[in-house]
Amino acid sequence: MTQFFADAGAAPDTLKTLDANIRSLSFEAGAFLIRQGECAPNLYFITEGLVKMFYITPDGKEFVKSFICEGQISGSLTSLIEGRESTFSIVCLEQVKAEVVPYDVFQSLVEADPEMLRFGYNFFQTLALKKELREHSFLCLTPQERYQQFMQDNAHLSRRVTQADIARYLGITPVALSRIRGRGKVA
Repeated sequence: MTQFFADAGAAPDTLKTLDANIRSLSFEAGAFLIRQGECAPNLYFITEGLVKMFYITPDGKEFVKSFICEGQISGSLTSLIEGRESTFSIVCLEQVKAEVVPYDVFQSLVEADPEMLRFGYNFFQTLALKKELREHSFLCLTPQERYQQFMQDNAHLSRRVTQADIARYLGITPVALSRIRGRGKVA
């Protein structure tokens, strides 16, 4: 992560502080980075592997929020920004290596360094756009169209994620996904 920010032009003092506060950790498949209902004060820069962000409803139903893989950042904004319990969990779908940094350290660096501020601005713009497109998908697209969009945007994940998790991401049952996939093979 330090090299990423060095390449982006972060100041030497920023890089030194960042380097002193980063922990490189490994997690086995099935390990949780964050559990729903617990406070989660860290940002996770995924360097290897794949994680799933998901909600569990009070009646035990699971909904997949997103999949995060190499080169992406994960964390609970509810915990990071508001200091409250995370509204979702993050579980490793594969063995994961991540660089972990406390959000308060990261935030202070963003506030002090113009290049880090630029990164933070771009990150939140990208996140807002992703959220808007996901919302549009659920409100305006059919399940078939959502599946086609998922495959178009995430072909690299289709072999790394179970069909059940893809169905949960799309907001449909595994049986409905199977039917959609079956229709695609006929066409």
